[in-house]
Amino acid sequence: MNAAAGRGSIVEGEFVFTADDFRHIAEMLHAHAGIALNEGKAALVYSRLAKRLRILGLTSFRDYCALVDGVDGVDERQKMTAALTTNVTRFYREPHHFDDLRDRVMPELAARARAGGRVRLWSAACSNGQEPYSMALTILQALPEAADLDVRILATDIDPNMVAQGHDGTYSEEALEPAPVTLWRKYFDRADRGQWTAGQQLKRLVSFKELNLIGDWPMKGKFDVIFCRNVVIYFDDATQERVWKRFTPLMNPGATLYIGHSERVSGPATSQLQTAGLTTYRLGGPA
Repeated sequence: MNAAAGRGSIVEGEFVFTADDFRHIAEMLHAHAGIALNEGKAALVYSRLAKRLRILGLTSFRDYCALVDGVDGVDERQKMTAALTTNVTRFYREPHHFDDLRDRVMPELAARARAGGRVRLWSAACSNGQEPYSMALTILQALPEAADLDVRILATDIDPNMVAQGHDGTYSEEALEPAPVTLWRKYFDRADRGQWTAGQQLKRLVSFKELNLIGDWPMKGKFDVIFCRNVVIYFDDATQERVWKRFTPLMNPGATLYIGHSERVSGPATSQLQTAGLTTYRLGGPA
């Protein structure tokens, strides 16, 4: 038997990882990021955080929990959250949303922008930027002069590493392949070794910020489009309902919310957000 397992560890490995350790980490993650971990995730938690223990020179998860939970643990709590956050993304993921944005939503928003009006979109949980840049490409397809008008995309994520990658805006050609080739070759600049970097029009449209969906939202203005996809699925039911409810006061009348393929709006927000297509909702119901 592995030595760690012999000392009550629930996962075999070099570090002792008890059921109490797992519960402690799960509680901290839920309190900090809203993410709910069930016991079936113990091996995943061990594998992702064991790297942090090695870097920190710790010998047990008990010591790691004490560090993260302590007054000096704010920085490591952020690193723990980043390690346990799933950052699966790709350009034009769930492409029907971008078709809907281009064909149903953008004609009205483009007319407003050309008349001098304000247009705002939000990519909540933007990961490394592939979603908001897909949004920007879709906007530029419908409104080529968007960067010169009052049109902006806010891209936020809890993980500062993802925010930094999005701000940098550099991706491999392979990563860009799902995007329409004529679009990304027009708006991305060739970089080194098969890499491409978001050009100035994209950079002017998209602003990256760190934001926790269960924390404070400093935004004051309202949005016409919100993408919040494949993130609340990691929250418990009550947290999901709170997030949906918090979106509605930040949405203009008729604004659109796009969510993930396994997600459904629930709770009080269902009285205001009505289905407008596949995993697509409209504030105030269908037009």
